[in-house]
Amino acid sequence: MSIIYRVISLKSNPIEKDSPIKYYPRVMTLRQSANIKFITEKIKEMSSLSRGDIRSVLMNFIEKLKEQLLEGKAVNIEGLGVFNLSLRSQGEVEEKDVNVNSIKGMRICFQASKDLRVSKTSTRAGEKVQFIRLEEYLKKLGLKSEDLDPSPSEAGEDTPKTGDKDENII
Repeated sequence: MSIIYRVISLKSNPIEKDSPIKYYPRVMTLRQSANIKFITEKIKEMSSLSRGDIRSVLMNFIEKLKEQLLEGKAVNIEGLGVFNLSLRSQGEVEEKDVNVNSIKGMRICFQASKDLRVSKTSTRAGEKVQFIRLEEYLKKLGLKSEDLDPSPSEAGEDTPKTGDKDENII
């Protein structure tokens, strides 16, 4: 399978008003995300566990991961990566002014392990990455870019919508 990308234009330095425009590749998912049901089915195909057992383990994993993060721990899942919490704040002029009200929000950060990372130059056959430009991909399908809704997804990615809003989302 190929990774589909499209070309976007951005200012080379967004801070400078007159900075030149440059063109960059941006990964496209075409709203194709793997949900719990899909992952459960794929795991079932390679194990003797039932769908219910697999789903239960995955849901319990998510619950316990969140629990450990809220206890202030980093969670290292061998072969997957490390999860940890990060705080968002505006910052204070004086150190003494930093308190709980300075915290505006939290987010979960993830750092992939070496086993999970993908590389453009991978030498393993099953991990070989191929790229295809969006226009070429659509041409193979007999479609044009005008056939897609170009509005970005909720995640802020440049992902055109091709189906139901909640389709295949975890």
